[in-house]
Amino acid sequence: MRLAIELFAMAITITLGCLLLSSMITSGNQVADARDYYNVVVNRIEDSYCDEDVIRECINEAENKGYQLSVKDVTMYNDNPSKLVVLSYNVTFPILNMFNKDNKKQAVIEGYAR
Repeated sequence: MRLAIELFAMAITITLGCLLLSSMITSGNQVADARDYYNVVVNRIEDSYCDEDVIRECINEAENKGYQLSVKDVTMYNDNPSKLVVLSYNVTFPILNMFNKDNKKQAVIEGYAR
């Protein structure tokens, strides 16, 4: 009987550990996807020399992907345009969704496109 209880406890512990690790991996993937998308947006803006049409395209595309993108003009010299690019996104920790449905945390990536 003691062996059965130990095996059951060990199985529950391993299952909870696997759930926790998979939740951490999922959250890490969400952050990595957002960073990758942010780098793509900054590169597109820089390659277009801060073209307004490209910026509008990126903002619309970000909304379709579930991100919030804002681009602010911070140009100091006319021959060298500069934009502040801010990407906001939600990060969820899936195992906590079992207990709390509003488990989203807002994260922000910001930087400059020059």
